[in-house]
Amino acid sequence: MEIIFTILTAVCLLGGILFAATGVIGILRFPDYFARAQASTCISTMGTLGAVASGIFYAIGNGLGAVWYVKLVLIAVMIMVSAAVSGHSLSKGTYKRGHRPHFGGFVKDDYKEDGFDEL
Repeated sequence: MEIIFTILTAVCLLGGILFAATGVIGILRFPDYFARAQASTCISTMGTLGAVASGIFYAIGNGLGAVWYVKLVLIAVMIMVSAAVSGHSLSKGTYKRGHRPHFGGFVKDDYKEDGFDEL
């Protein structure tokens, strides 16, 4: 049974590394702030959640106490909430400062409809 949890730990860790690497490539290659902000949010949520999930499987495989599961789940919840809120607020502030996407603009500009177009 221990080998199954070791394999699950490795798979989740590799999944987190894959998402983090994809996000880094996105930060380097995307043309404007808004696309790069989405890529950096991918790193902070999915990459870190892969590491947290691997920590949960490691704790289960090694018979650690329930306090470890609770801590890791709380870490995952805090990361998911804070990454979404911070990414949205940074993008909203950038929009308010007058920055727009380089190519084609927004498909639907909700910020402009809400009155954030004024500087």
